[in-house]
Amino acid sequence: MKKGFAKTVSLLSISTLLLAGCASSKTEGQGLKKNSEGLTEITLGTYNGTCEAPLYIGIENGIFKKHGLDVKLVNINSETLKEGLASGKIDGAQISPGMFKAIEQGLDIKLTNGVHTGCIQGVVSVNSPIQSVKDLKGKKIGIDAIGGVPMVLLSIELGKEGIDANKDVEWRVYPQPQLQQALEKGEVDAFVAWDPYGAMAISSGKARKIFGNMNNNPQADDSYCCYVGVSGKIAKENPEITKAITAAWAEASKWVQDHPQDAGRITVDKKYVSSGDEIENSKLIGDYKFVGDKEKAKADFEKTLNAMKAQGILDSGTDVKKLVQNTFME
Repeated sequence: MKKGFAKTVSLLSISTLLLAGCASSKTEGQGLKKNSEGLTEITLGTYNGTCEAPLYIGIENGIFKKHGLDVKLVNINSETLKEGLASGKIDGAQISPGMFKAIEQGLDIKLTNGVHTGCIQGVVSVNSPIQSVKDLKGKKIGIDAIGGVPMVLLSIELGKEGIDANKDVEWRVYPQPQLQQALEKGEVDAFVAWDPYGAMAISSGKARKIFGNMNNNPQADDSYCCYVGVSGKIAKENPEITKAITAAWAEASKWVQDHPQDAGRITVDKKYVSSGDEIENSKLIGDYKFVGDKEKAKADFEKTLNAMKAQGILDSGTDVKKLVQNTFME
């Protein structure tokens, strides 16, 4: 009797351990674990940009936690984002057109919503004879990375003016904090960068704006420049987590839209952004439109892809509609 009972307990214990082991392996295989509070741990990438305010507010105001998520941030650039997604070390990030070529080439990431419009500005010296994008032919242009978002967006505008971005201009790469200095030294004729660098150059009185991906008309239908991006693996294996990430980001975006000054203060005080100017960051955040609209985001994604294809950034044989269908999750 005792032997039978002991044997039964032993078998149950072994079965329990095996089941626990299987469950643990499954969780690890999907790259997601729960913390001690029962929140799902995810890792999101950040460029430390002003326009990523919803990501930071979502963390600081507990919005991600409200949606069952424990977010860890890691600093990224375009290359480390690709590597992180491929290795499973990064579960998502704010995605912009600088990554669309990589998506065309098979980067496994899904877009689920738009985040905001506006965040890139191109400037020239205040006394420069350059008056608009069409005057950039034959000029030297400062950027933060070849193939980065500022370069991609300006390349599209150059193409609209009949300027070949690969042949008719010279791209020069600098760390973003050094772009204004390069302009002042005459090493470049213009530079295009993420906010707040162009805005800071303008506010210093040493530069003026000739390009931006945000229309100054508040009634204008600006296009999304940044999207919520989730690892393809997470999107496939954890649809509920994908929904939670998307919902939390949208809620945080609305908070930022309604409280731009507070968002600017928090992002600076908590040192999320590389610029320490609270007033400038608050102003820029107030200029953006932080609205989550999935239908518009999908339409804007397709519009941008078509523009990139027309300018030769995407391959001529790329089926844009199929790429949108495969990338943008309903």
